[in-house]
Amino acid sequence: MRTEKIAVLIAIIAISLIGIRPKNVPAWVWAGAGVIALLGLGLESLRLAFDAVLTQWNVLLFILGLMGISAAAEYSGLFEWIASALLERASGSRRLLFVNLFIAGSVMTIFFSNDATAIVFTPIIFRTVAKRGIDALPYLYACTFVADTASFGLPFSNPTNLLVLPRPNFIPFLLHLGPPMLISLVINLAVFLLMFRTRLRGHYVVEPTRAIERRQRYTLAAMVAVAAAYVVALALRWPLGPVAVIGALFVLVAGKVYPREASQRIGWSTFPLLAGLFVLLDAVSRSGFTTWAISGLHRMAHEGPLATILAAAFGSALAANLFNNLPIAVISGTVVSHGSESWLAYPLIAGVDLGPNLTTTGSLATILWLSILRSRGLTINPLEYLRLGLTVVPAMLMVTSLWLWLTG
Repeated sequence: MRTEKIAVLIAIIAISLIGIRPKNVPAWVWAGAGVIALLGLGLESLRLAFDAVLTQWNVLLFILGLMGISAAAEYSGLFEWIASALLERASGSRRLLFVNLFIAGSVMTIFFSNDATAIVFTPIIFRTVAKRGIDALPYLYACTFVADTASFGLPFSNPTNLLVLPRPNFIPFLLHLGPPMLISLVINLAVFLLMFRTRLRGHYVVEPTRAIERRQRYTLAAMVAVAAAYVVALALRWPLGPVAVIGALFVLVAGKVYPREASQRIGWSTFPLLAGLFVLLDAVSRSGFTTWAISGLHRMAHEGPLATILAAAFGSALAANLFNNLPIAVISGTVVSHGSESWLAYPLIAGVDLGPNLTTTGSLATILWLSILRSRGLTINPLEYLRLGLTVVPAMLMVTSLWLWLTG
């Protein structure tokens, strides 16, 4: 077997184990084991491994900033207050509560990233829904699906977007991917309301929402200011990583949250997981995967723009479920930087963001969501997750591809 194939095999096995997590071994351990195997077999050098991680400094800082913002907001009680307000606004209807939480998760993802939705919103939904005797699983599925579905409309809604386009132009990005993102959300919500119609029947006892505290109000205002800072930074072509970290410090001050308190709620194990994924990707990329992807898109270009868009969107979606969307986003960024068709970035982004809704290992947000549920004793059936994904992902990718073709 050629060494290139061995590197790809090691990456696939490691990423599969990240999703399966036999005996509840932490996800970062399997990523690290994959890296050790690559180093031990001479398929990757230490220098290349360090370079693979260091070149992604902007995304790593961006994720750190997002985690800091989420931790500050959670500690201030802001998200608990939002969940309580949504429960009251639904007037006791489980179906209307599902719609409210789906919309709230969409807004949170669009402006504060899909990882924030997975990390903070998931446990809050579980607590607020389950303690009222409501079947929490449909709401939890909505939480993870909306975290990916709503994440491709704006550059800062998903860290993978910055891997494909490190410094995107805000207005063109919004015009190309904003409308299909909204349509995809409508499709996702409509399909889930139909599939979960039996489990969403019934009512719950409504409890009045307490008034929002000053600390929470200041935290919310600071988060809105950070989102505005993202737009300004994109207009000035500044990297978003440092902006997110500075924004996290600003939210900490506004919410009167001590850095030590926030640090206790940051998932630090996420960073060795990310580092491992980046190194695994580097080995896969140098095995010829990137060259193969570029040549494949060039071949599809002879079939016309629509065929190329469909190949980019569906191809990156399938690859994201095989290798995780963060590594595939890095490869997509390489494809865009080496090609003359920069517009290919948009279908590639749609694929790496929407595609992971097929499996529980497709995106970092889904892996974090799954870890949170496992820590609370909930088991997710991968086949059921795949079945849900197959009902929405192909339709959403098709709508997005047609929009990009019509507007291209």
